[in-house]
Amino acid sequence: MAVRNPLYFSGGNLIAMSTGEITEYRQKAQFVYSENPTAVLTQVSSSGALIGAMSDTRTQAGAGSQNASAFVAEGTTAEPATVTVSYDKINLAYTASGSIGHIVDTGTSYPVYFDEDTGAVRAMNLTDLLDTFIHPTITTMISGTESAATGGTYTITASATAASNFTNVSTTAIFTDTRADTSAYSAAGIPETLDQPATVTNYFLHRRDGSDNTPSRIPLYINSSNNLQEFSAGDINDLVGNWLRFTAAHSAGGFKVSYNVGTSGNGNTRGSTMTDTKLDGAGNYQTLQVNIDDYRSQEFPNGSAQNINAYNLRAHHS
Repeated sequence: MAVRNPLYFSGGNLIAMSTGEITEYRQKAQFVYSENPTAVLTQVSSSGALIGAMSDTRTQAGAGSQNASAFVAEGTTAEPATVTVSYDKINLAYTASGSIGHIVDTGTSYPVYFDEDTGAVRAMNLTDLLDTFIHPTITTMISGTESAATGGTYTITASATAASNFTNVSTTAIFTDTRADTSAYSAAGIPETLDQPATVTNYFLHRRDGSDNTPSRIPLYINSSNNLQEFSAGDINDLVGNWLRFTAAHSAGGFKVSYNVGTSGNGNTRGSTMTDTKLDGAGNYQTLQVNIDDYRSQEFPNGSAQNINAYNLRAHHS
């Protein structure tokens, strides 16, 4: 790992930036990323790419039974069954490399540092730039502790309304936990509609906002006349910001930002756990006699809610 201390002018002298001053540019790069992320999660209606599906399970009533002379016994009525609904509503996409605008290394494009081995001022190469500014920032971005330093990355909440410092991606839920609505079933309604669900919890996708900063130092680069010159604030911000955006989407060195959803997986958990629950009863046997030759019976969902699956969104780099 080649972390370099970029040089800046101060009182006519060349001074190496401190670790804290380098951190200011990591924060600036992170803010640039948060304004235009390149590893992008969206809510879709179905078939989300690169993110696994989740299953919501619930019970429904067994089919109704009817007899002309007596009620069909509980032991032979149809039992409540499990309904499974797949949610594949999160899509992961990466911004095309050609539209990111990262600056290639020409030998003099990047900030300069003092090379103690040769006693010379040298321009950073791409490895230096990535190790100094970009890779540490991505490691912080995918942290499980969400803050301005994770701006541009995603989380899950049980509210369609974004919390402070977050932006709602969509007011359409990416997962819904449902259970059988036991109050919707009655003996008087036999044969009842089999599947009568109630929504327990909706879960929504949000993105963390970034926080801008103004670095206290301006690093130097080698201009076309082979002289040292300060970057403009816009140029150095774009340089580190767009390299962060490119690396997050296209790194071949293990720093590509990614997400997964599941009951387990690689990465740091983000936001609320999405819980799938289901009633655990064996069936509520009910009967209805409509007239002298119409005996009806049916088993309805019943029992206590049990956790079936616990899904999490996780952020990682690879």
